[in-house]
Amino acid sequence: MKKYLVLALLLATPAFAQDTGAVFAALDANHDGKISQAEAQKNPAVLQMFAQADKDKDGFLSKAEFDAAFGK
Repeated sequence: MKKYLVLALLLATPAFAQDTGAVFAALDANHDGKISQAEAQKNPAVLQMFAQADKDKDGFLSKAEFDAAFGK
């Protein structure tokens, strides 16, 4: 629960745009270097933008796709 609170706070602040690496790492529960739709469900904002951010349409967000969608 505490982990989700920290994640929610990160996404709700301008720091999210500056430190997408920490948010990406928090969402990547199995540490495979990508975020699945199931992992994205932890955060409504990421889930809502998932299909749009998944540029190669492989069903996962790579770090590059995540940064492009949610970075600066």
